[in-house]
Amino acid sequence: MSSTSNAATKNDRQLLARSRFRVGGMRDRRRGSWWPLALLAVLFALIGGACAGDSDTKSDEASTTAAEPKQDDTPGADFSLPPRMGEKPTVTDGIPHVQLDENSPDDVFEMLTEWAFSLEAVVERPSRVSLPGARALTLSFEFTARPTAMIFGREFAHIHPQPEGGSLHIRLRADQATEVVDRGWGEWHPFALDGTLPNLVMVYAPRTDEDLEVVQKIIENAVAYASSGSPPE
Repeated sequence: MSSTSNAATKNDRQLLARSRFRVGGMRDRRRGSWWPLALLAVLFALIGGACAGDSDTKSDEASTTAAEPKQDDTPGADFSLPPRMGEKPTVTDGIPHVQLDENSPDDVFEMLTEWAFSLEAVVERPSRVSLPGARALTLSFEFTARPTAMIFGREFAHIHPQPEGGSLHIRLRADQATEVVDRGWGEWHPFALDGTLPNLVMVYAPRTDEDLEVVQKIIENAVAYASSGSPPE
């Protein structure tokens, strides 16, 4: 608890104590007429409880609404994935966040990287935040970058190198990141779990041509989100 919260709590206790002292003193001085005050206190308590109940209901409604992912007009808003088949790969718990098995065969890895770095809005750069050899998908300066889609600078994703390669770290819309995790195609990055980089996920390495199609769909939506869907004016 912060010092500000402690101070506020202390002030509340002092104010409550002073209020009780004043009410007690009034009752001592006017022993014959204290019951009207008690009756008023009961009425105020009943009214206050009803108002508080209504306020709690509204607060619950607001919390429920805030918890739902916000929708916008970003291309790819209709985003659904099939369930990923097979076992969940082994991934390290902390940083570096690395997929240790179920990695991409060399031919699938080559198809993934060749396709990803051929996209119009994507410029390949060495990643500035990942392991040596990781290849970053950065947004071309011909497009407007969405700050909440970036990992660092204009880097919104990176592909991890072989021999433990093919997996990606990538930022997505909130609902799309949740879909990736829920359908078994990836997991939350530790920086997403602690709030440092919301909606940052690891997408597991594609193992087959069928996996590759799904990963390509995820990347396409990440590009649309990162680029705001329009070139700069």
